[in-house]
Amino acid sequence: MAPVDQEEKTVKKTMKNRLAVAGLCFTLTAGMLTGCSGNSGKAIITLDGQKTEYAVANIMLRYSQAQMQAFYGAYLGDNLWSQYGDSTKSTMMDTLKQMLILEQHQDEYNVSLTDDDKKKIDEAAQQFMDDNDQATLKSMGATKERVARVLELYTIRNKMSNAIVADVDTNVTDDEAAQKTINYVVFGTADTTDSDGNKVVLTDDEKAALLANAQKVRDAAAGGKSMEDAVKDVDDTKTVSSTSYGDNDESYTLDEAIRNAADKLKDGEVADEVITTDAGYYVIQMKATYDPDATASKKERIINERKSSKFSEVYDAWQSAADYTQDDALLKEITFKDIYQMATEAQSETGTESTESTEDAGSTEATEAASETESAAATE
Repeated sequence: MAPVDQEEKTVKKTMKNRLAVAGLCFTLTAGMLTGCSGNSGKAIITLDGQKTEYAVANIMLRYSQAQMQAFYGAYLGDNLWSQYGDSTKSTMMDTLKQMLILEQHQDEYNVSLTDDDKKKIDEAAQQFMDDNDQATLKSMGATKERVARVLELYTIRNKMSNAIVADVDTNVTDDEAAQKTINYVVFGTADTTDSDGNKVVLTDDEKAALLANAQKVRDAAAGGKSMEDAVKDVDDTKTVSSTSYGDNDESYTLDEAIRNAADKLKDGEVADEVITTDAGYYVIQMKATYDPDATASKKERIINERKSSKFSEVYDAWQSAADYTQDDALLKEITFKDIYQMATEAQSETGTESTESTEDAGSTEATEAASETESAAATE
């Protein structure tokens, strides 16, 4: 549903209520508080007979809404929620479903909330209740128990994600991950579109001029100039880029012709000729036939891919076996007429400081956008 219309904004007094959860502050600004508290106790999800309340989903969604409002509100304005409201709700419900299924299987991995977890969750939930007025709490259907439930789910997901991938092989050899890095500059010849939406196609003469410039850069770099200086002397609008690749990579962003030419080079060498591709003319230089930093990054990606694969394998099996139902009609009752925002000092009407929470109590997980369904690779 679209945000409150302009007429309603002028007629109704704008309300700004501080909303603080797990160490983050938000404000609620809207023409009026329209949240349907009458739905709060209704079951929006049933998983193998276990019901999850509408209010739990609503609270989770407001995390996501506030963060998206902070990142994109200034750019999209009133269009933000008319464009992305439905998709935000959909991905948030996928996240909630994942949390509930992971919780259902926590005993299989000896995962539970410690007394310390419970204490910190209780403190964070109480702080939430203390830092928000009754109008804000009512609009969300928020009670201490429901806020604590959200924090419990985030905490359990974090613990389960780590437990599921705990036995993943993290040993990656240099041979498996070795990366080369090249510097390159491209003189593009592909068709483009102008500001009016018209297709722009280069003439043969224009392409020939670009090829000549690329050749000048190649010759200067091969003669001892740095790639940066060689490019600047020919066309100061061009920049030198770099990219890394490995012999064992399953996919490449580089054109095969570029990769083949690069593989013939030693450190510091420039390719003998300009390389022609569908995208344009490339001048390439081998920066390092073995790049330790790029190799270390590749090792991390390989490990994360293994973790993501393991998590997906386990979770997908559980999801397939789950008896899951979702009340889509009730989900439609969650709208974006009330705009939740991250607070600034100027917006906050109280000076109360929000409390800190540890990651195990859900602060890290709870302060991530709930619209993002994370893989285990992101939850270490």
